[in-house]
Amino acid sequence: MPLSAQPLSGFAAAVLNALTSNICVINRDGIIVAVNQAWLKFSEENSGGARRSDIGTNYLKICRTATGHGSEGASEFARGLEMVLARTTEKFELEYPCDSPTEPRWFLARATPLQHQQGGVVISHTNVTDRKRLVFDLAKLAATDPLTGVPNRRHFVDVAAAELERTKRFGTSTSVLMIDLDHFKSVNDTYGHAAGDEALRSAAKACKSAVRKADLLARMGGEEFAALLPGTDMTSALAVAEKLRRAVASTAVCVEQNTCWLTTSIGVSQVSPDDKTIEEALSRADGALYRAKRSGRNCVIAANTD
Repeated sequence: MPLSAQPLSGFAAAVLNALTSNICVINRDGIIVAVNQAWLKFSEENSGGARRSDIGTNYLKICRTATGHGSEGASEFARGLEMVLARTTEKFELEYPCDSPTEPRWFLARATPLQHQQGGVVISHTNVTDRKRLVFDLAKLAATDPLTGVPNRRHFVDVAAAELERTKRFGTSTSVLMIDLDHFKSVNDTYGHAAGDEALRSAAKACKSAVRKADLLARMGGEEFAALLPGTDMTSALAVAEKLRRAVASTAVCVEQNTCWLTTSIGVSQVSPDDKTIEEALSRADGALYRAKRSGRNCVIAANTD
């Protein structure tokens, strides 16, 4: 006989209602037989004032038939919940997005079996938005150059390596640019490091304005930047590089009473299906970059294809 709805004792109710997580108990048929106050409040606030997950509701059915935003998470939790009800797994946990009208939110859902001969499962939903936001923020910090605000070398290499695999799998074209500010040392020596920092920020902004949203611009270190151009062959990549070169050349850096103009040398390489690592394409672009330096700077050079 399945567990049925029944009043909680004063002590049990006090314990459940003291918890901030949204908690309910379902029987082996998926019917809600007990809830705490946090569960009722959340249900009411997120269901237009109607309690759609109250006692007597088939919670398992709600998860199975969910539609719209969050339905994938609900379906996945339903599958895990079924395993817990069948006692084929000891517990099930799932983090899922559940946005409010005013902000993005994340919750951790847990399903834990009741040690009861009639079966049943305790379900809790805990708001973990602050933790997820911290994780996202830390991940962004780890992937971002703090001075210029563009991605750093590590993030660039990771993304470019994945793009290399896609290029091999689907036979698409991808190109990379290696970009170096000309005479950057003289900017530092003449105007000071504050001017050098401003030059890097201005160059990053100019470069970013010249590439598409689908492209990835990163600071590789010092005065060197790189750009990943998915879906771009050599001809198109050279056009992007020239657009980028002009964008930087039209950028003035003003520090106190001083104004300096920036230029950049750029090497371009198309990723080859024969490349074992993305570093091979970057190395070819780097070679082209140094040929651009030897050719007088402020120019774009394509990598050798042989």
